[in-house]
This record gives sequence, C-alpha cells and structure tokens, in this order.
Amino acid sequence: MIIIRNKKMEAPIIIIGFTLMMVVPFLLIGQLGVHSDWSFHAARVQQIYLNLQRGHLVTYIATDTFSKIGNANFLFYPTIFLYPWALLKFIFAPITAYLIYVWLLFLVTGLIAFYSMQSFTNGKTRQSLLFAIIYLVAPYHLYLTLSNYVLGEAQAYSFIPLILLGMWNLLYKNRWITLSVAMTLMAYSHYVSVFISVEVCIMILICYLIQNQKIEFTKLVNFLKSICLFVLLSTWQFIPLFTDYLHSNLIRPSSGFMLMQTAGDFFTSAISNDALNRGGIGILLLATLLFGWHLVDKNSKYMWIYLLGLTITWMITTAFPWQYFAKTPLSIIQFPYRYTSYAIAFLAIILAKILVQLKLSIINNNIIIIGFLLIIIGLYAGSIYSDLVRNNNSENNIAILRTARYGNYKTLRDSSDAPIIVTNSSYNKQFSYGALYGETDYMPEKAFEHWTSIFNRITFINGDKANVRQKSQPNTLIYDLNINQTSTIDLPALAYRHTRVKVNGKKIRNYISDRGTVQVKLPQGKYQIEVSYVPVKALVIAKIVAIIGWLIITFKTILELGKKSNGLV
Repeated sequence: MIIIRNKKMEAPIIIIGFTLMMVVPFLLIGQLGVHSDWSFHAARVQQIYLNLQRGHLVTYIATDTFSKIGNANFLFYPTIFLYPWALLKFIFAPITAYLIYVWLLFLVTGLIAFYSMQSFTNGKTRQSLLFAIIYLVAPYHLYLTLSNYVLGEAQAYSFIPLILLGMWNLLYKNRWITLSVAMTLMAYSHYVSVFISVEVCIMILICYLIQNQKIEFTKLVNFLKSICLFVLLSTWQFIPLFTDYLHSNLIRPSSGFMLMQTAGDFFTSAISNDALNRGGIGILLLATLLFGWHLVDKNSKYMWIYLLGLTITWMITTAFPWQYFAKTPLSIIQFPYRYTSYAIAFLAIILAKILVQLKLSIINNNIIIIGFLLIIIGLYAGSIYSDLVRNNNSENNIAILRTARYGNYKTLRDSSDAPIIVTNSSYNKQFSYGALYGETDYMPEKAFEHWTSIFNRITFINGDKANVRQKSQPNTLIYDLNINQTSTIDLPALAYRHTRVKVNGKKIRNYISDRGTVQVKLPQGKYQIEVSYVPVKALVIAKIVAIIGWLIITFKTILELGKKSNGLV
C-alpha cells in the first residue's frame, strides 16, 4: 500500500490519479470520433505546430491550414493555451498528444478548484477535494473536452473557481490581485467567457450590497486597481480587435440566443447525466439545486451561493425571459447554456459543503465520502460511455477518414455534422478539408461573398482564372508567376488592414479586390509575391508590458509563499 507521508500532498496526488483515470480509457482506444468544433481548433494547433517547427513562435495568419488563404482567426481568437497541445505534438503521436493535453486541462482545472476552495474555506481539505472532483466530472465539462471539443470554453472553465475566489478576496479580504489574474487568464482563453464572468461578478457584487447595504471606498479603489492590472496583463490580447477587427467589415460571429432549452428539457437531460450541453449540470447537481436550500444554513454565505447557482441555472433555460434582451449586449453570449459552467461551480460548492457536514450515526464519515466518490466514478463512466463507443467504433457504423481531399473545397463533415474517425495515420489528412464551423469567421465580408473561388485558391489575372504556384511559410503566403503583359492580379489571400505585400522582396502598395483579397498591378515580368501580416508596434510593446507584469506577480507570489513556509505571515 502506498503511504503519502506529506499530508499536504494527499489531495493533489488524488487529483492527479483521478484525472488520469478520466483520460486513460480514451488513451487505450487510440483514435477519436471528431465533429463539431474539432476541425477549427485542430487546424489552429496544426498551424502553430508547423510554425514552431520552422522556428517561428507567433502565428498571425493561417498559411498551411484553413484552406491556405491567410485566415487571421489567430488575431481575433485567443491561442496561448493551445501551445501546450502544439508542443505535445513534438513528443507524442497526434491522438495521444491531444488526450494528454486534455489530461493537463483536467489536472489544472482540478488543482485550481482545490486550492481556490481551500482558500475560501480557510484550509478545509476534504471539502475542497470534494468540490474539485465534483467540478471536474460535471457533464458539461466533459462535453467541452471529450465530446464536442469546445476548447475555448474548456480552457475558460479551468479558471472559474479562481474568478470566484478573486471576488471573495476583493470583497472580504481586501486582496485584489487574484481577480485580475483570473480575469486575464480567462481573456487568454475565451472572450465570451470574459463577458459572462463580468456578469457573474456583478451578480456577486449585488449580493454583497444587499447584505451590507454599502460598499466601502477601499473596495472601490481595489476594484480600480484590479481593472488596471487586468488591462496591463491583457491589452496585447485585444489590440488586434481594435487595429484590424473594428470598423473593418469582417464577418462577425452571430449574436442572439440560439439552441435554447426549456426548463423541462433541461431537467430531463440533467437526469440522463450525459456529456451534453443540455442539462449539463448532471443529476447530482440537479439534486443539489432541488434540495440544497433545505440542507445549508440559511444565514450563512452558502445560502447566497445557492441562490446564485439557482439564478444562473434559471438563466440557462427559456424560463428566463431572454426574448427581452435580444437586442442588448447580452446577446453576445449566443448560447444561454454557456452559463452552465458557473451554475456548476456554485452548485458544486453547495454539494461539497453538504457532504462534509453530513452525519450518520451508524456510518463513519470517511465511508460516506468513499461511497460518494465511487458514485462519482460510476456517474462519470456513464457520462462518457457514448463517447467511448463513438471513438472505439467497434460496429464500424461511423465514417473513417482515409484519404486527403483532392479537387474542389469540401469541409471535413457535411451539414449533418456526423462524427468521423481520425487515427494517428490519417490525422494530417484532415487539414486538406475545411472546417464546418469557424472557417469563415473573421473573413472580410467581400471574401465571404466569394468564398467558393477563394477556398479553392483561384487566382484571377485580368479577370481570367490562372494557375499560380503557391507556397506557405510562417505568416507568409508566396506566389510565383510569370506574366507577359501588364496585368491586374487578384490573389486568393485575404486582405486585412495590416496585410503587407512584397514583390521580389520589395514592399509595394496593395489594393483590395472586389472579392476582399489582395490585388496588385504589375508590368510584364517574372515575380515572387509575398503576402504576410505585420502587427502594429503597440502589440509588441503591450506583450512586453504583460511579460514584465507576470514576472513581478510571480516574484511577489514566491516571496509570499516563502514567508508563509517560514512562519513569518
């Protein structure tokens, strides 16, 4: 029997073991049934990986993936937490690399949840561990990571407990840095989740004001400090939105409220406990929602947490009057089920509290906890069963990717979005196809209108189709052509505000064609045209500021931990 001599390491080791248990069944299968958001994120990671392979750290535009037309989704959608997946591809087979990446996400999520709850409860290890486990195995979390591959939200999910701790520290302990750090990490993951996090923080603040009837001046100052630090750490992430996105006539993600579920459907789906976006709180947290009010102290902070969980769960369903907010900034969330992550966090806090205070005279409390963990494992096994069956494809009823695409543009999956099996041997073939979701995001509107010719990489010379040799380099598309007369050349390269064009190594002025692509006019001759993206200097400066900020925070944290370990604070 393994004995853990350091008591402080018991919980982290349990979390490590538990998260490994979550991933090992998928590792043993060794292949993935992919659909939904997979193609979008996998193509982004593939481009980052190829650029790293060529010695380039930063990716601005897609030159090897997304149809090789210079799509700039890297500028407008956070990428920093995709780098671990890209780096793992240098060591492991592609499918293994992804699943180890998911394990790292699980591990980070579990450890953040544990240590955040430990701080909130002043060191209650058992309650904190239970919270971490419950938070990890929530069906919606499994939907994000192992079922539908919604990786932006999956990354953001890791930092929600830190957001909640940050608000607690600011309002009750006059410590403001945690909230800044948590919000920054959220911004590095998923922009819509930042918006939802701000909403939840406002809800927490309202609860505080109801309780205290006032807010102290020092707390307002701390809020301002927190916002300023957030700006310093995250401005670089948002600069491309101001320089190349706003007022640039780019395709924007649709807003509004879609894929909404009735309260009845939500409850039914929660009872099924499947890894879905519908009813994603699962059966245990549904029971907590129904009976938690009766099992927690009505005069404690936990009752406020329960009410927040109840309110946010209400907001997931059509029982909340979303129709009145269709033309408000709230519509940016697109899918009300995105509130599920926060509903899970609040209700998991309540369930963990209920479990640690549960007393049965004839049963030892440790036996109760062990029994609950066994139930959790059983529920997890049930939640992922359909995904394991899909990935294993033992009945051969799911299409298998065997060949790369040749000829006209085609997405990996058709509009039905049925899964397809990807193996290590066929992995790279998927990038010859387009992504069903996300391929057209952040394209110029004109380009979207002419997507067929652009995705098929058709060049027009004086209005006629022409075969032009194209090469890909990091952040640069290269075209070689020989023209026998003065010509207007319309290249299949998306034109953004800071797109740069060089002809035979010399920078020239470029124009935007009627289809939203790079257009140049050249006399007779032989040319090599390079189309690249060059960021503004402000982006580089903002990154340096952020790095300095992170170094200072890290150094300060190490000093504080050193003082605590020496008993000085």
